[in-house]
Amino acid sequence: MTDQPEASSPFPWPPVIFATAFVAAWLAQQFWPQRVVPESAVDLARILGAVVILAGVAIALSAELRFFRAGTATLPIQPTTVLVVDGIYRHTRNPMYLGLSLVLAGLGPAWDNFWCWAALPFAVYAVTKLAIEREEAYLARTFGEDYLAYKARVRRWF
Repeated sequence: MTDQPEASSPFPWPPVIFATAFVAAWLAQQFWPQRVVPESAVDLARILGAVVILAGVAIALSAELRFFRAGTATLPIQPTTVLVVDGIYRHTRNPMYLGLSLVLAGLGPAWDNFWCWAALPFAVYAVTKLAIEREEAYLARTFGEDYLAYKARVRRWF
């Protein structure tokens, strides 16, 4: 038995998964370029992509700020000390992952890169299986009925 409090995961899966998806999409575009935007719409696509990216960053930062203000850890390798249910968490249980997903989705048109969109469902699936499902079980063990009531009223993604 260890003296360290339990955490939802021994490995920080979400940042690794999304970083891998970003790098894989960029590399795939270098070797197998697949455009998604007609030449006549590249500037508009970059603007729209930037808007989606900024929305994703804003959502993720809002979530990070809520955790910081509550005094609890953001990485799944550290124990969660407080159940955060206000702010952006009133609308989604996983705003950090939602934000990273939007960044990846926005990079598709911003970079004119099909592979960002191709990587997105794999990243979402991997985060769901390797992080979210474990986090949900951990939070249910840690916070019991409070978490189960929150889970019943707030959707996983949006």
